[in-house]
Amino acid sequence: MPKTLFEHLSPDTGAKRILSLDGGGVKGVLTLGMLKPLEDELRRRAGDDPAFRLCDYYDLIGGTSTGAIIASGLSLGLSIDEMIELYMKLGPDVFGKTAGDGVFLQSKFESKKLRRALQSVLSTKTLGSQDIRTGLAIHAKRIDTGSAWVVTNHPLGVFYDPPAESGIFPNKRYRLADLVLASAAAPTFFDEITIDVEFDEKRRPIQKGFFVDGAVSANNNPSLQLFMLALEPSYKFGWKSGADNLMMTSCGTGMRRPTVDGKAFQGLPPGLRGVHALRAMVYDTQVQGVMLMQAFSNPRKPWRINSEIGDMNGVCITGEPLLDYQRMDVMLEVKPRAKKRSDPAPPMTQLERMLGRELDAITLEGLDLMDNGKKANMELLLEVGIAAGKTYVDATYPDPRFDLAEWRAS
Repeated sequence: MPKTLFEHLSPDTGAKRILSLDGGGVKGVLTLGMLKPLEDELRRRAGDDPAFRLCDYYDLIGGTSTGAIIASGLSLGLSIDEMIELYMKLGPDVFGKTAGDGVFLQSKFESKKLRRALQSVLSTKTLGSQDIRTGLAIHAKRIDTGSAWVVTNHPLGVFYDPPAESGIFPNKRYRLADLVLASAAAPTFFDEITIDVEFDEKRRPIQKGFFVDGAVSANNNPSLQLFMLALEPSYKFGWKSGADNLMMTSCGTGMRRPTVDGKAFQGLPPGLRGVHALRAMVYDTQVQGVMLMQAFSNPRKPWRINSEIGDMNGVCITGEPLLDYQRMDVMLEVKPRAKKRSDPAPPMTQLERMLGRELDAITLEGLDLMDNGKKANMELLLEVGIAAGKTYVDATYPDPRFDLAEWRAS
């Protein structure tokens, strides 16, 4: 029988499991690909129960941007197949036609198309909806105050249900669609999202919050913030640390270092140079998040950080691991374009070897575009994600010590 929300959140109901989901636009379908073998393996352990969902296993699911979309859907009890179906429709519908130049005059895509795409899943549900079956955390950036927002459905949270006289709009009454759109409002891609955040004594709105993508903070990879949610007393979760008490699966959307030719960069308008700098910042915070989480743990399959420190295998700066942590991701490698037909073919990339076939240079380049919603690219991202997920997931991961009690009893 699925756990209640109280059982998921209570610190007194055993070991806890966290699922962390990065941002990355349409590349969220790659995340779903990695989650497919994970869901299959956990369902197998659950006795091949067709009703099993990841929200039955994970006690807290948190995400940023596209990760917030996935986190919300999974917390409501959707299967990975149902989320994949949503993304296969969302990609072409939302990112199929541009509305502006995306830099100077108008955002590249229309937020109302994304809202329509999410209606079938989120409807008018709020953060306090009883339909949410596990802990949920959504990350956004409030640009008018400069604060990074992490909104959760924990009933003891300070802002979940504040006193009426405070004038603060309770977190539990925010619509999931508004929160997800706020988390996904990537600058240049979508306009900022405005949400009423304070009211007078007659419940008339007196202050609005202006939100942009949670990636415009340190939380595009939300794993470190989710770790703090679990352990920092102010957040009220009160979970226990330790590799036997706390585990986290952290899923990326495919990684590629954002390089640019120096001379070409100098020739760009300031707006485009700012976009490149923002992408570089997001990449740096993602990698730093992985590095810190690996420094607190001892991953079974550590992720390579850089050429200086390698993959940190066996490194745990806290002495004893604070949690069982595993990063699941894949490098979206590229290869040089052929200048002449007679040029020898470059060696296969690791990604191509994983798939078992060669891909042309243009196709490989397109995999890392957050707005490449073309059907062929979406299908390839899904294939890459499934192949990558299978390299992490088996009978030993997730670690069986975090299996649900009823699985061990059966």
